[in-house]
Amino acid sequence: MAQTCLWIVCLPILAFVIQVFFGKRLPRQGDWVSLAAIGFSLLLAIPIFGRLLSEGHVFDTLSFSWLSLPQTAGAFQIIIGVLVNNFTAIMLMMVTLCAGLIHLFSVGYMHGEDRYHLFFAYISLFSAAMLGLVVSDNLLTFFIFWELMGLCSYLLIGFYYKKPEAIAASLKAFMTTRIGDVGLFLGLCGLYAVFGTSQFESIYAAVASGAAESKTLLGMPALTFIGFMVLMGAIGKSAQFPLHVWLPDAMEGPTPVSALIHAATMVAAGVFLLIRMFPVLEASHTVLVYVAYVGAVTAFLAALLAIVQVDIKKVLAYSTISQLGYMVMGVGVGAFAAAFLHLITHACFKACLFLCSGSVIHSVHTQDMREMGGLKSKMPWTFACMLIATLSISGLPFFSGFVSKDRVLAGALAYGMEHTGHWLIPLLGFAAAGITAFYMFRLIYMTFFGSARDEHKHHHAHEQPIVMVLPLVVLATLSFAVWFSGPTGVDAFDQVFSVHWYEHAVAGVEKEMALPAPVEHHEGIHHVAHSLALIFSLVLAGAGIFFSSLVYLKGWISPVKLKSFFSPIHTLLWNKYYFDHLYINIIIQKGLLGWNRFLAAFDDWVIDRILVDGWSRIVLFIKSIVGLFDDLVIDRMLVDGSAGMTAMGGWAVRRIQTGKVQHYLIASLAALGFGLFYLIGMR
Repeated sequence: MAQTCLWIVCLPILAFVIQVFFGKRLPRQGDWVSLAAIGFSLLLAIPIFGRLLSEGHVFDTLSFSWLSLPQTAGAFQIIIGVLVNNFTAIMLMMVTLCAGLIHLFSVGYMHGEDRYHLFFAYISLFSAAMLGLVVSDNLLTFFIFWELMGLCSYLLIGFYYKKPEAIAASLKAFMTTRIGDVGLFLGLCGLYAVFGTSQFESIYAAVASGAAESKTLLGMPALTFIGFMVLMGAIGKSAQFPLHVWLPDAMEGPTPVSALIHAATMVAAGVFLLIRMFPVLEASHTVLVYVAYVGAVTAFLAALLAIVQVDIKKVLAYSTISQLGYMVMGVGVGAFAAAFLHLITHACFKACLFLCSGSVIHSVHTQDMREMGGLKSKMPWTFACMLIATLSISGLPFFSGFVSKDRVLAGALAYGMEHTGHWLIPLLGFAAAGITAFYMFRLIYMTFFGSARDEHKHHHAHEQPIVMVLPLVVLATLSFAVWFSGPTGVDAFDQVFSVHWYEHAVAGVEKEMALPAPVEHHEGIHHVAHSLALIFSLVLAGAGIFFSSLVYLKGWISPVKLKSFFSPIHTLLWNKYYFDHLYINIIIQKGLLGWNRFLAAFDDWVIDRILVDGWSRIVLFIKSIVGLFDDLVIDRMLVDGSAGMTAMGGWAVRRIQTGKVQHYLIASLAALGFGLFYLIGMR
């Protein structure tokens, strides 16, 4: 199985290489190459998932030494490889299926676009990066593929490179996620410092043995430091508060890209990271509560933002942020299995929602819901599929979203009942559930019901070809509860029909992670919480749908009057809590760029003008003094003086050297006389 996983990853990479170098010259610009690659990856993933269904457990590994330095102390080695377990099998099936359907949809949606071959090259690499991340048995290659997805998101969000908004959005996504990536890299370094490895199995065993309990990093417990860095990475990649700002802007990319980012890749990676590292988070005894609050706050705040959006894709973008908040909250309250299930169900119904929105946009050539309306009869297949996915995300029985969201909310409620000081976590979770039902049916009513708001666009609206409708139908079918629990999704009703494959899969992974057995009274609290969560979630979802129907279907409550009544709140939500203003105008423009301008001015005035120019003037002054000294003392006094004295001495000597013997005799006698007088005087 592990070798098969290598092929699953390598086939889309091969398609990327072919598309980049030869795609433009291939028939249909090589879209079939990418389709075939992801299709074969799906075919290879199906037997692995089938084995999980039949046996209840799969496990295989493949490791090899990537880097070996025997001459160093301790013979340093980096071991990388492939890990195939139950979660790997489920993720491989989900990613290849959703990505394959998105590839197929893209054939119709992107037809006739410039750089058509490069689009398929990029989404092939995007899919390969997520698949590589899923099968990694260590955090190092996990991080490599994690960064590769960041590159692909930059390329695809900015695919319409002639639009300034697309370029700005791609840069925003790339730079915002880098903040979280720095944290994850520090966590990776911490893992090597504490455990000497980044392999998940070795980390699980070390954590279970308590080997890292007494170790510290930067003055705090090592596991706490690593846990917070892992959380930081997940916050960036999964667009959680406060780094959520990049995901709505990412809607500037083509709609299939949005579907790929929001469903099968990119944002799912952050939640998958938390699940892979759950034993470390749990062993830290500190981090999980912060994880829960980040998820709960994100779920609630993003759900509120979705209410006021008029761009159909941005409604779904904030919906994704909110649903990812549910998953993160689920991990934080210890219900990581429920969070993972919501990750899988969300991938199916969110891919369906985005592709349905793409079908609408492709038909009416606008993303503004205020220009839509009355499309139900024009696009019946798209309407039916989007309605099913909307019922799923709203958490109604018979649909997959209910199965997973109910478990997450039950886990949050159980956590709140057990830790009475943290009642805000389940409260925000349930509030977000009611708001989700409201804004999703608002989207349905504004898009498909009522009269046409733009007659020209409505007149040209039509259902899409089979290549675009088929993926919608498949994803809508996967949005039913029967695939994950039973016909209704309510455990009490589905005991006869219940599909137990997921419970077996979770049990196998918990054993691999060496997690402690649950305490009995915790199980009792969870049972009570599950029943209460079922009631609360259904009541809130029903209330959200009912109120949305009053406002946007029946018109009994005017949206304009609601907007006017809640004007301050609407202004706050319309400006997205002013986070963009905070980050761009204050932190970046006034903060970072202001600091940059200060440093530039300091460099210009202090370094260049005062220090450099001042020092230059001092040096010139010293050089002038030295030059004057050299001219007056050295040249004129010493050099010229010595020369003058030498000349005078020569002149005097020339006067003495007459060449007459009598003169020399007189001089000798005079010298002899002076010598005698001197000697007599000395006595």
